[in-house]
Amino acid sequence: MLNIDFEQEDWMLEGSCLYSDTDLFFPVGSSMKAMKQANEAKAICMECPVVNECLDYAIRTNQDSGIWGGTDEEQRKSIRRQFRKTGLVVNY
Repeated sequence: MLNIDFEQEDWMLEGSCLYSDTDLFFPVGSSMKAMKQANEAKAICMECPVVNECLDYAIRTNQDSGIWGGTDEEQRKSIRRQFRKTGLVVNY
């Protein structure tokens, strides 16, 4: 029997997204439908008690797709660039 242990952080059990469809947080493309989906996911994030932990995790683990901590891929790239320049993490 194969036993795979996926890394899970404790804060993940408190996320507002826990019982949401995971596809919502991974919109594909740049169509209006995908943009609407991303905005819906970000709205869930904005009500989440662990949004900062989620964003920190996404930055630390280099999540390059999906909505994490209320940010999309481009926003996280900008955060990483700013961090490399200043050493500060600026939330969106």
